[in-house]
Amino acid sequence: MDRDEKMKEAQEILNWAIIHLNLSINCKMIDYKYESYKVQFLTKENKLIMPVQIPEEWIKESHPKENVIHERLELLLANLKGYL
Repeated sequence: MDRDEKMKEAQEILNWAIIHLNLSINCKMIDYKYESYKVQFLTKENKLIMPVQIPEEWIKESHPKENVIHERLELLLANLKGYL
């Protein structure tokens, strides 16, 4: 899988996780390198909350079809609510 495909798949998984957790945020995949994704998290008004590095492992271990979000990814997303 090439870089762009990995980023697209990770974006889809993050979008699903945000919706699944009923969060009022958006995210934008910025880059992928060294087995890590750089993601910008934004308010619904598209104001930057913060950029975050997310390990590829967290994305790979999240499965929308099985309703599974990696434990640390879920914690990160839940903690972003405090920045709104």
